[in-house]
Amino acid sequence: MKTSRRRFLAGVAAGGLTLSVPGLRQASAQSTSGDLVFWSQLAGSKKAAGDDLEAGFTKAFPSIALKSSLYADPSQLNEKLLTAISGNTPPDLFVQHWDYTLNYGSGGKLLAMTDTVAAFGAGALDEGLLAYSSAGGPLISVPLYGTSRGLGFNKALAQAAGLDPASPPKTWEEIRHWAMAMTKRTGSLLQCAGFNLFYNDLGSFELFTLFLQSAGGSMLSDDLKAPAFNGPAGLKALQFLRDLVLVDKVTDVGFGLGTGAAADPFTQKRAGLIVAGNYNINNSLKAGIDFGASAVPLEKGGGYTSYLDPFCFAVPAAASGRAQALEFIKFALSEAEQVKFALASKNVPALKAAQRDPAVQADPLLARFVEFAKYAPTKVPALPVYSRIVPIVARAVLETMYGRKEAEAALAQADVEVRAVLKGA
Repeated sequence: MKTSRRRFLAGVAAGGLTLSVPGLRQASAQSTSGDLVFWSQLAGSKKAAGDDLEAGFTKAFPSIALKSSLYADPSQLNEKLLTAISGNTPPDLFVQHWDYTLNYGSGGKLLAMTDTVAAFGAGALDEGLLAYSSAGGPLISVPLYGTSRGLGFNKALAQAAGLDPASPPKTWEEIRHWAMAMTKRTGSLLQCAGFNLFYNDLGSFELFTLFLQSAGGSMLSDDLKAPAFNGPAGLKALQFLRDLVLVDKVTDVGFGLGTGAAADPFTQKRAGLIVAGNYNINNSLKAGIDFGASAVPLEKGGGYTSYLDPFCFAVPAAASGRAQALEFIKFALSEAEQVKFALASKNVPALKAAQRDPAVQADPLLARFVEFAKYAPTKVPALPVYSRIVPIVARAVLETMYGRKEAEAALAQADVEVRAVLKGA
């Protein structure tokens, strides 16, 4: 069944509770003791926030011996977790990307978290992020934070191109105008891409998803049983992206593809406009960029869209330290810790009270991404197989922008492959 914010909340209210956690709203009595093995991917722009969270927990719960392991990214952590969970040697607690976590939840491998979530109080956690914690069954995770998407731009490059950073694009045509204005070439050599469009698979997938939504489309059908991107909205979105590269030449084919964060064209001041996530804030500020952020507009204007990506706590059913794990979750989702984590990492807090906190709202860039999260679709593709769909669609996007296939043919091929994935789910 399609997971939506409304249906999800109804499920929380009516669902069976499987784990009693009394008094979750109050500070816990510090009687829990023992080891807590915690694995996370709180690296990069999240490392300082993660370190502070762990230090705060250790101070508040000195009788719990926290043994944490940090992995560079979700894919690296995924390899370790697959082996550990299948072998019944998992950590007591982990933080991972939502689609990986839904995969781990098959066969009752993760602890049901419905009661844990309900104990925070109805509406305490962001429904958009929380909707990714279940694939139609019980809740198996709790979001720690989320990332949203908008347009990021270099204000200095915009001003140099005669653009007004205080009035960012509000239609596709204005995006195109900005991209062309900020493109700089010396002869045939690209010095600055007006719009950096080439990313890894996930980035290419998100790029297309945003413009697909902007054109009025969606990735999957309402019942999540069929692809919906291979239609007029998808064709319009992919053709627009293709034309930016091959007709308007706002970037070169593959420009910046495969570079790490330190060599990213935007942080090197060689790109004027990007699809940005929260993670771009710290990286851009560290690079000395006067960073601007605006919402992704609908094709003709009059509204905005976004994309949500939650990272969630989960407790393996075989964990020996589940009581300690739940203490950590309660601590991390307290308002004070959520605010501190958000300010340091620039990520959207899972706790709505933290989103509204004056300190969060006073951070101009963080507050923008909190706002962008509200523009994401209310129906979410909470499917364990979603990670298998990403590279299929990404390949169609890249083949079109490289000029290897026409948009219609690329989407048709992706449609066939995604249907097969969904049929076998």
